[in-house]
Amino acid sequence: MRPNWILLAAGLAPACLPHGHPRVGPEVVEVRYRWSPPTTGSGARLLEVLPGSHWDQGLLAAARELAAGFDTPGSRISPRALAAATARAGFPGDARFAVIENEGAFPDPLVRSAKEAFGAKAALDVGLASRVSSDGTTLWILGFSPHYGEIDPMPRDLGLDAVLPVCVDVPGAADLSLVVASPEGPVRSFPFANRVTRQVDAFHVPGGHRLEVVEAVPGGARVDFVFEVFVEVGPPPPEPLPGPARTPDPTKATEALYRALEERRSTARLPSLVRFPAFEPLAREHSALMAAAGIVDHALPSLTEGVAARARAAFHPGARHHEDLAAAFSAEDAADLVWLSPGHRANLLCEPCTHVAIGTALEPSTDAPPRLFVTWEILEFPEGPPRPVARPR
Repeated sequence: MRPNWILLAAGLAPACLPHGHPRVGPEVVEVRYRWSPPTTGSGARLLEVLPGSHWDQGLLAAARELAAGFDTPGSRISPRALAAATARAGFPGDARFAVIENEGAFPDPLVRSAKEAFGAKAALDVGLASRVSSDGTTLWILGFSPHYGEIDPMPRDLGLDAVLPVCVDVPGAADLSLVVASPEGPVRSFPFANRVTRQVDAFHVPGGHRLEVVEAVPGGARVDFVFEVFVEVGPPPPEPLPGPARTPDPTKATEALYRALEERRSTARLPSLVRFPAFEPLAREHSALMAAAGIVDHALPSLTEGVAARARAAFHPGARHHEDLAAAFSAEDAADLVWLSPGHRANLLCEPCTHVAIGTALEPSTDAPPRLFVTWEILEFPEGPPRPVARPR
Protein backbone atom coordinates (compact mmCIF):
# COMPACT_ATOMS: atom_id res chain seq x y z
CA MET A 1 0.00 0.00 0.00
CA ARG A 2 1.34 3.40 -0.91
CA PRO A 3 1.97 5.83 1.97
CA ASN A 4 -0.34 8.75 2.72
CA TRP A 5 1.17 11.94 1.39
CA ILE A 6 0.28 15.04 -0.55
CA LEU A 7 1.86 16.16 -3.79
CA LEU A 8 1.74 19.89 -4.26
CA ALA A 9 2.18 20.54 -7.96
CA ALA A 10 5.41 22.35 -8.70
CA GLY A 11 5.80 25.13 -11.22
CA LEU A 12 2.89 27.17 -12.54
CA ALA A 13 -0.44 25.77 -11.41
CA PRO A 14 -3.71 26.82 -13.02
CA ALA A 15 -5.77 29.50 -11.33
CA CYS A 16 -9.22 28.73 -9.95
CA LEU A 17 -12.06 28.35 -12.38
CA PRO A 18 -14.90 30.88 -12.09
CA HIS A 19 -17.26 30.02 -9.24
CA GLY A 20 -19.87 27.48 -10.29
CA HIS A 21 -18.00 26.20 -13.35
CA PRO A 22 -18.91 22.49 -13.76
CA ARG A 23 -15.65 20.60 -13.31
CA VAL A 24 -17.42 17.22 -13.28
CA GLY A 25 -20.55 15.87 -14.93
CA PRO A 26 -24.02 16.47 -13.50
CA GLU A 27 -24.45 12.78 -12.60
CA VAL A 28 -21.55 13.02 -10.13
CA VAL A 29 -22.10 14.45 -6.63
CA GLU A 30 -19.88 17.49 -6.15
CA VAL A 31 -18.37 19.32 -3.22
CA ARG A 32 -19.40 22.92 -3.86
CA TYR A 33 -21.82 25.67 -2.96
CA ARG A 34 -25.25 25.48 -4.63
CA TRP A 35 -26.93 28.85 -4.48
CA SER A 36 -30.56 28.85 -5.56
CA PRO A 37 -32.57 31.58 -3.78
CA PRO A 38 -36.26 30.83 -3.08
CA THR A 39 -38.76 33.48 -4.11
CA THR A 40 -41.62 32.59 -1.75
CA GLY A 41 -42.30 31.04 1.65
CA SER A 42 -40.11 30.81 4.74
CA GLY A 43 -36.92 30.62 2.68
CA ALA A 44 -37.59 33.97 1.03
CA ARG A 45 -38.38 35.53 4.39
CA LEU A 46 -35.17 34.13 5.85
CA LEU A 47 -33.15 35.91 3.18
CA GLU A 48 -35.00 39.13 3.99
CA VAL A 49 -34.11 39.01 7.70
CA LEU A 50 -30.54 37.83 6.99
CA PRO A 51 -29.48 40.28 4.26
CA GLY A 52 -26.38 39.28 2.34
CA SER A 53 -26.87 35.57 3.02
CA HIS A 54 -27.00 32.84 0.36
CA TRP A 55 -29.64 30.10 0.19
CA ASP A 56 -27.67 26.90 -0.36
CA GLN A 57 -29.30 23.72 -1.67
CA GLY A 58 -26.62 21.49 -0.12
CA LEU A 59 -27.11 23.02 3.31
CA LEU A 60 -30.87 22.70 2.85
CA ALA A 61 -30.48 18.98 2.01
CA ALA A 62 -28.42 18.46 5.18
CA ALA A 63 -31.02 20.29 7.31
CA ARG A 64 -33.83 18.17 5.81
CA GLU A 65 -31.94 14.96 6.55
CA LEU A 66 -31.42 16.00 10.16
CA ALA A 67 -35.09 16.99 10.47
CA ALA A 68 -36.09 13.52 9.27
CA GLY A 69 -34.05 11.98 12.10
CA PHE A 70 -35.96 13.76 14.91
CA ASP A 71 -38.05 10.86 16.20
CA THR A 72 -37.82 11.86 19.87
CA PRO A 73 -38.83 15.34 21.10
CA GLY A 74 -35.78 17.19 22.36
CA SER A 75 -33.31 15.08 20.35
CA ARG A 76 -29.92 16.69 19.88
CA ILE A 77 -27.83 16.86 16.72
CA SER A 78 -24.65 14.92 17.37
CA PRO A 79 -21.36 15.98 15.72
CA ARG A 80 -21.25 12.74 13.73
CA ALA A 81 -24.79 13.21 12.42
CA LEU A 82 -23.94 16.79 11.42
CA ALA A 83 -20.73 15.73 9.67
CA ALA A 84 -22.42 12.85 7.84
CA ALA A 85 -25.31 15.02 6.60
CA THR A 86 -23.11 17.83 5.28
CA ALA A 87 -20.64 15.35 3.74
CA ARG A 88 -23.38 13.53 1.83
CA ALA A 89 -24.73 16.86 0.58
CA GLY A 90 -21.26 17.96 -0.54
CA PHE A 91 -21.46 21.19 1.47
CA PRO A 92 -17.94 22.63 1.89
CA GLY A 93 -18.41 24.96 4.88
CA ASP A 94 -18.23 24.88 8.67
CA ALA A 95 -21.96 24.30 9.17
CA ARG A 96 -23.97 24.73 12.34
CA PHE A 97 -27.61 23.87 12.98
CA ALA A 98 -30.17 25.37 15.34
CA VAL A 99 -33.46 23.67 16.22
CA ILE A 100 -36.82 24.87 17.54
CA GLU A 101 -40.37 23.49 17.78
CA ASN A 102 -43.41 25.79 17.68
CA GLU A 103 -46.97 26.06 16.37
CA GLY A 104 -45.86 26.96 12.85
CA ALA A 105 -44.74 30.59 13.21
CA PHE A 106 -41.57 31.72 11.44
CA PRO A 107 -38.62 30.68 13.68
CA ASP A 108 -37.21 34.09 14.66
CA PRO A 109 -35.13 32.60 17.53
CA LEU A 110 -33.15 30.58 14.98
CA VAL A 111 -32.36 33.75 13.05
CA ARG A 112 -31.09 35.30 16.28
CA SER A 113 -28.88 32.25 16.80
CA ALA A 114 -27.22 32.79 13.43
CA LYS A 115 -26.74 36.52 14.06
CA GLU A 116 -25.30 35.94 17.53
CA ALA A 117 -22.89 33.28 16.27
CA PHE A 118 -21.29 35.34 13.51
CA GLY A 119 -22.66 38.88 13.76
CA ALA A 120 -25.58 40.56 12.01
CA LYS A 121 -23.45 41.67 9.04
CA ALA A 122 -21.67 38.37 8.43
CA ALA A 123 -22.04 36.72 5.02
CA LEU A 124 -23.77 33.39 5.63
CA ASP A 125 -24.85 30.34 3.68
CA VAL A 126 -28.24 29.22 4.97
CA GLY A 127 -30.84 26.49 4.56
CA LEU A 128 -34.11 26.22 6.49
CA ALA A 129 -36.03 22.94 6.76
CA SER A 130 -39.31 22.23 8.54
CA ARG A 131 -41.44 19.21 9.40
CA VAL A 132 -45.02 19.20 10.72
CA SER A 133 -45.96 16.43 13.16
CA SER A 134 -49.36 14.81 13.59
CA ASP A 135 -50.27 17.09 16.52
CA GLY A 136 -49.62 20.21 14.44
CA THR A 137 -46.25 21.06 16.01
CA THR A 138 -43.68 22.30 13.51
CA LEU A 139 -40.02 21.36 13.80
CA TRP A 140 -37.63 23.91 12.27
CA ILE A 141 -33.93 23.36 11.59
CA LEU A 142 -31.77 26.22 10.39
CA GLY A 143 -28.42 25.35 8.86
CA PHE A 144 -25.97 28.23 8.63
CA SER A 145 -22.29 28.63 7.87
CA PRO A 146 -19.95 31.62 7.50
CA HIS A 147 -19.05 32.30 3.88
CA TYR A 148 -15.39 33.31 3.75
CA GLY A 149 -14.72 32.71 0.06
CA GLU A 150 -15.31 30.50 -2.95
CA ILE A 151 -14.24 26.93 -3.64
CA ASP A 152 -13.85 25.27 -7.01
CA PRO A 153 -16.27 22.33 -7.58
CA MET A 154 -14.74 18.88 -7.06
CA PRO A 155 -16.04 15.31 -7.00
CA ARG A 156 -17.21 13.96 -3.65
CA ASP A 157 -16.48 10.33 -4.64
CA LEU A 158 -13.01 9.26 -5.75
CA GLY A 159 -11.27 6.15 -7.01
CA LEU A 160 -8.31 4.69 -5.17
CA ASP A 161 -5.09 6.67 -5.78
CA ALA A 162 -7.05 9.48 -7.48
CA VAL A 163 -5.64 13.00 -7.55
CA LEU A 164 -8.02 15.73 -6.35
CA PRO A 165 -7.65 19.33 -7.59
CA VAL A 166 -8.42 21.83 -4.82
CA CYS A 167 -8.69 25.57 -5.37
CA VAL A 168 -10.13 28.30 -3.16
CA ASP A 169 -10.47 32.05 -3.39
CA VAL A 170 -10.55 33.78 0.01
CA PRO A 171 -10.35 37.59 -0.28
CA GLY A 172 -7.32 38.95 1.52
CA ALA A 173 -6.00 35.55 2.63
CA ALA A 174 -2.21 35.41 2.72
CA ASP A 175 -1.47 32.41 4.93
CA LEU A 176 -3.49 29.27 4.17
CA SER A 177 -2.83 25.62 4.91
CA LEU A 178 -4.48 22.43 3.71
CA VAL A 179 -5.06 19.77 6.36
CA VAL A 180 -6.02 16.21 5.38
CA ALA A 181 -7.08 13.44 7.78
CA SER A 182 -7.22 9.90 6.41
CA PRO A 183 -9.57 7.17 7.72
CA GLU A 184 -6.68 5.52 9.55
CA GLY A 185 -5.92 8.64 11.57
CA PRO A 186 -2.73 10.23 10.16
CA VAL A 187 -3.04 13.97 9.59
CA ARG A 188 -0.93 16.00 7.17
CA SER A 189 -0.76 19.79 6.92
CA PHE A 190 0.76 21.69 4.01
CA PRO A 191 1.05 25.30 2.87
CA PHE A 192 -1.70 26.18 0.44
CA ALA A 193 -1.72 29.15 -1.95
CA ASN A 194 -4.85 31.22 -2.41
CA ARG A 195 -6.38 31.10 -5.92
CA VAL A 196 -3.94 28.40 -7.09
CA THR A 197 -5.03 24.86 -7.93
CA ARG A 198 -3.19 22.16 -5.97
CA GLN A 199 -3.25 18.51 -6.89
CA VAL A 200 -3.87 16.51 -3.72
CA ASP A 201 -2.44 13.00 -3.91
CA ALA A 202 -3.39 11.53 -0.53
CA PHE A 203 -6.12 9.02 -1.29
CA HIS A 204 -4.47 5.61 -1.09
CA VAL A 205 -6.74 4.14 1.60
CA PRO A 206 -10.47 3.45 1.08
CA GLY A 207 -12.89 5.41 3.23
CA GLY A 208 -13.82 8.97 4.08
CA HIS A 209 -11.02 11.55 3.98
CA ARG A 210 -11.73 14.86 5.72
CA LEU A 211 -10.11 18.07 4.50
CA GLU A 212 -9.86 21.58 5.95
CA VAL A 213 -8.55 24.80 4.52
CA VAL A 214 -7.27 26.80 7.49
CA GLU A 215 -6.39 30.50 7.41
CA ALA A 216 -4.03 32.19 9.85
CA VAL A 217 -5.84 35.20 11.33
CA PRO A 218 -4.89 37.63 14.13
CA GLY A 219 -5.01 35.76 17.41
CA GLY A 220 -5.19 32.26 15.97
CA ALA A 221 -6.58 30.29 13.03
CA ARG A 222 -9.90 30.03 11.22
CA VAL A 223 -11.41 27.11 9.29
CA ASP A 224 -12.51 28.59 5.95
CA PHE A 225 -13.63 25.31 4.34
CA VAL A 226 -14.23 21.80 5.63
CA PHE A 227 -15.51 18.84 3.60
CA GLU A 228 -15.15 15.11 3.05
CA VAL A 229 -14.41 12.96 0.01
CA PHE A 230 -15.05 9.22 -0.17
CA VAL A 231 -12.54 6.82 -1.72
CA GLU A 232 -13.90 3.54 -3.10
CA VAL A 233 -16.84 3.65 -0.66
CA GLY A 234 -20.14 5.48 -0.56
CA PRO A 235 -20.96 8.08 2.07
CA PRO A 236 -22.14 6.71 5.42
CA PRO A 237 -25.87 6.23 6.05
CA PRO A 238 -27.76 8.87 8.04
CA GLU A 239 -26.75 8.96 11.69
CA PRO A 240 -29.57 8.38 14.19
CA LEU A 241 -30.03 11.37 16.47
CA PRO A 242 -29.52 10.81 20.21
CA GLY A 243 -32.30 11.57 22.66
CA PRO A 244 -32.57 14.64 24.88
CA ALA A 245 -29.35 15.91 26.41
CA ARG A 246 -28.61 14.98 30.01
CA THR A 247 -26.49 17.09 32.30
CA PRO A 248 -23.02 15.52 32.37
CA ASP A 249 -20.93 15.13 35.50
CA PRO A 250 -17.73 17.15 34.84
CA THR A 251 -15.55 14.78 36.88
CA LYS A 252 -16.79 11.68 35.04
CA ALA A 253 -16.65 13.56 31.74
CA THR A 254 -13.00 14.43 32.30
CA GLU A 255 -12.11 10.79 32.94
CA ALA A 256 -14.05 9.73 29.84
CA LEU A 257 -12.14 12.28 27.73
CA TYR A 258 -8.82 10.96 28.99
CA ARG A 259 -9.89 7.41 28.06
CA ALA A 260 -11.11 8.49 24.61
CA LEU A 261 -7.79 10.21 23.88
CA GLU A 262 -5.86 7.14 25.02
CA GLU A 263 -7.95 4.85 22.76
CA ARG A 264 -7.55 7.05 19.69
CA ARG A 265 -3.81 7.41 20.11
CA SER A 266 -3.53 3.65 20.59
CA THR A 267 -5.51 3.05 17.37
CA ALA A 268 -3.12 5.41 15.57
CA ARG A 269 -0.17 3.44 17.04
CA LEU A 270 1.07 6.40 19.04
CA PRO A 271 2.41 6.21 22.60
CA SER A 272 0.18 7.10 25.51
CA LEU A 273 0.29 10.58 27.01
CA VAL A 274 1.10 11.01 30.69
CA ARG A 275 -1.36 13.06 32.72
CA PHE A 276 0.17 16.35 33.82
CA PRO A 277 -1.66 17.33 37.03
CA ALA A 278 0.16 20.67 37.32
CA PHE A 279 -1.75 22.06 34.34
CA GLU A 280 -5.14 20.50 35.13
CA PRO A 281 -6.26 23.44 37.33
CA LEU A 282 -5.36 25.83 34.51
CA ALA A 283 -7.36 23.77 32.00
CA ARG A 284 -10.36 23.62 34.36
CA GLU A 285 -10.13 27.36 34.97
CA HIS A 286 -10.11 28.09 31.23
CA SER A 287 -13.11 25.82 30.68
CA ALA A 288 -14.96 27.56 33.52
CA LEU A 289 -14.23 31.00 32.05
CA MET A 290 -15.42 29.87 28.61
CA ALA A 291 -18.58 28.41 30.17
CA ALA A 292 -19.30 31.65 32.05
CA ALA A 293 -18.80 33.72 28.89
CA GLY A 294 -20.52 31.22 26.58
CA ILE A 295 -17.56 31.52 24.18
CA VAL A 296 -15.12 28.91 22.90
CA ASP A 297 -11.79 30.65 22.37
CA HIS A 298 -8.13 30.31 23.27
CA ALA A 299 -8.10 33.76 24.89
CA LEU A 300 -11.02 35.67 26.40
CA PRO A 301 -10.71 39.47 26.42
CA SER A 302 -10.65 40.95 29.93
CA LEU A 303 -10.79 37.43 31.40
CA THR A 304 -7.70 35.45 30.43
CA GLU A 305 -4.88 35.37 27.90
CA GLY A 306 -5.18 31.61 27.80
CA VAL A 307 -3.69 28.52 29.40
CA ALA A 308 -0.28 28.84 27.78
CA ALA A 309 0.16 32.42 29.00
CA ARG A 310 -0.98 31.48 32.51
CA ALA A 311 1.40 28.51 32.59
CA ARG A 312 4.35 30.62 31.45
CA ALA A 313 3.58 33.30 33.99
CA ALA A 314 3.07 30.80 36.80
CA PHE A 315 5.94 28.37 36.66
CA HIS A 316 6.83 26.71 33.37
CA PRO A 317 7.93 28.64 30.27
CA GLY A 318 9.28 25.59 28.42
CA ALA A 319 6.07 23.78 27.44
CA ARG A 320 4.64 23.81 23.92
CA HIS A 321 0.86 23.75 24.08
CA HIS A 322 -1.19 21.99 21.38
CA GLU A 323 -4.59 23.15 22.58
CA ASP A 324 -8.07 22.00 21.55
CA LEU A 325 -11.33 23.50 22.81
CA ALA A 326 -14.96 22.45 22.45
CA ALA A 327 -18.46 22.93 23.84
CA ALA A 328 -21.02 20.12 23.57
CA PHE A 329 -23.80 18.42 25.52
CA SER A 330 -21.68 15.40 26.47
CA ALA A 331 -18.09 14.26 26.72
CA GLU A 332 -18.65 11.95 23.74
CA ASP A 333 -19.90 14.80 21.56
CA ALA A 334 -17.00 17.03 22.64
CA ALA A 335 -14.49 14.31 21.75
CA ASP A 336 -16.18 13.80 18.38
CA LEU A 337 -16.11 17.52 17.60
CA VAL A 338 -12.34 17.74 17.82
CA TRP A 339 -11.76 14.34 16.20
CA LEU A 340 -13.86 15.25 13.16
CA SER A 341 -11.76 18.37 12.55
CA PRO A 342 -8.44 17.50 10.86
CA GLY A 343 -6.68 20.49 12.42
CA HIS A 344 -7.85 19.59 15.93
CA ARG A 345 -7.18 15.89 15.34
CA ALA A 346 -3.58 16.74 14.52
CA ASN A 347 -3.18 18.10 18.06
CA LEU A 348 -4.61 14.93 19.62
CA LEU A 349 -2.20 12.84 17.54
CA CYS A 350 0.85 15.04 18.17
CA GLU A 351 3.83 12.67 17.85
CA PRO A 352 6.48 14.54 19.90
CA CYS A 353 3.99 15.28 22.71
CA THR A 354 4.37 13.33 25.94
CA HIS A 355 1.87 14.78 28.45
CA VAL A 356 -1.74 15.96 28.61
CA ALA A 357 -4.02 17.95 30.88
CA ILE A 358 -7.80 18.12 30.38
CA GLY A 359 -10.25 20.39 32.18
CA THR A 360 -14.05 20.59 31.94
CA ALA A 361 -16.82 22.86 33.25
CA LEU A 362 -20.58 23.23 32.84
CA GLU A 363 -22.10 26.50 31.68
CA PRO A 364 -24.53 28.22 34.05
CA SER A 365 -27.88 27.54 32.38
CA THR A 366 -31.36 27.31 33.91
CA ASP A 367 -33.66 27.36 30.87
CA ALA A 368 -31.84 24.79 28.69
CA PRO A 369 -29.53 21.77 29.13
CA PRO A 370 -26.07 23.11 30.03
CA ARG A 371 -23.19 22.51 27.69
CA LEU A 372 -19.91 20.96 28.75
CA PHE A 373 -16.91 23.15 27.94
CA VAL A 374 -13.63 21.28 27.47
CA THR A 375 -9.97 22.31 27.28
CA TRP A 376 -7.34 19.83 26.07
CA GLU A 377 -3.68 20.74 26.64
CA ILE A 378 -1.54 18.32 24.62
CA LEU A 379 1.97 19.08 25.84
CA GLU A 380 5.41 18.92 24.32
CA PHE A 381 8.46 19.53 26.53
CA PRO A 382 11.53 20.12 24.30
CA GLU A 383 13.73 20.48 27.39
CA GLY A 384 12.06 17.70 29.33
CA PRO A 385 9.08 17.85 31.70
CA PRO A 386 9.57 19.79 34.94
CA ARG A 387 10.56 17.87 38.02
CA PRO A 388 9.31 18.55 41.54
CA VAL A 389 11.82 20.40 43.65
CA ALA A 390 13.05 18.26 46.51
CA ARG A 391 12.01 19.58 49.87
CA PRO A 392 14.82 20.24 52.34
CA ARG A 393 14.98 17.72 55.13
